[in-house]
Amino acid sequence: MRQPNAGEGLMAASGAVMRREIKVIGLVGFAHHLSHLYQLALPPLFTLIRADLDISFLELGLIMTVFYLPTGVLQTPMGLLVDRIGARRVLIGGMFMSAAPLMLMGMVESLWSIVALFLLSGIGNSVFHPADYTILNASIGETRLGRAFSLHTFGGLAGFAVAPPLMLLLASLFDWRSALVIVGAVGIATGVVMVLSHGLLRDDAERRKNAGMPGWRQLLSRPLILMFLFTTFSSATSAGIYNFSIAAFVDIYGIELALASSSLTVFVVMSATGVLPGGMLADKAGRHDLVLVVCTTIVIACILLAGWGALPFWLALGALGLAGLARGIVNASRDLMVRHIAGGASVGTAFAFVTTGFMVGLSAAPVFYGWLMDSGQPHAVFWAAAGFSLLAIGTVFLSRERSR
Repeated sequence: MRQPNAGEGLMAASGAVMRREIKVIGLVGFAHHLSHLYQLALPPLFTLIRADLDISFLELGLIMTVFYLPTGVLQTPMGLLVDRIGARRVLIGGMFMSAAPLMLMGMVESLWSIVALFLLSGIGNSVFHPADYTILNASIGETRLGRAFSLHTFGGLAGFAVAPPLMLLLASLFDWRSALVIVGAVGIATGVVMVLSHGLLRDDAERRKNAGMPGWRQLLSRPLILMFLFTTFSSATSAGIYNFSIAAFVDIYGIELALASSSLTVFVVMSATGVLPGGMLADKAGRHDLVLVVCTTIVIACILLAGWGALPFWLALGALGLAGLARGIVNASRDLMVRHIAGGASVGTAFAFVTTGFMVGLSAAPVFYGWLMDSGQPHAVFWAAAGFSLLAIGTVFLSRERSR
């Protein structure tokens, strides 16, 4: 019987590694998909919940506030927890903690019970970025990390896209309570699969524990603070497009609301489209900072063109779509830069800290954009968005100057 030669053995080993990595990306990516789906699980059901429980839209808004507050505030503490006890435990616990309250929410009648349950779900939802990136960093080969990060990001964006139609479909087939129970049960089942796949999810906790600087010192390092600022300014740009581009386009171009609304759809779809090729580019690029500068420069130019007002609207729409594509391409290169800054230690803390910057930009910038719109300056929405991206480029140049 012929014995396999060394080349065949190497190919078999390589194939086994690839299959394992695909399983890790699939499981972690699906958990990330659910975390984003859960963030938008309730809003599509607001009308049904309001009629059933006789509560106001203000009270429904309170439910969402108590969800997002811990999700944002606890990102960095969860990163420190990941570095202390390991990403597997934190991710599994977060999966159960984010999913179980949704199931229970379909069984209660009191507003304050729903508020308390969604608060718990928000706490659970804060674990995914620090835990996910730690596991992917430890489980995926160096030359494939960019693609792994981009698939992870794409899974989250897909969760946002799927949530509204899925929740409305389930509510139409059953009712709003059953819809929450079903999506919560999927999360519980995913948590069970994670428990059974315990050996699949690596986090290298012991190696990282002895690898160097503690998490709190890492957060004060100049490179990571600059990446925090880059993410904050970039998300502030997106906040202007997400929240006020539609209203601004109506004023600038004098078009119908339905046509103006297509601009946001184009931007979001093109952002998601850019994520996967951005991962392939990140794996091949030797200069991730250059990718950030070039793509962000494209974002600035396209946003200024879109808000100029002198172009036909269909050209403005194309410019905004190109801005979204460039914005999506940036993600994987940014993530690899964060990973390189973290080195071998405190990867979860680093990603959690940078993710906090993302939420700071999304939550703080809309007030400024709203003031611009109230002042009768719709063009300034796009100027301000471009200005935030210019500040983001400045943080990259500061980082390069420090490196030299």
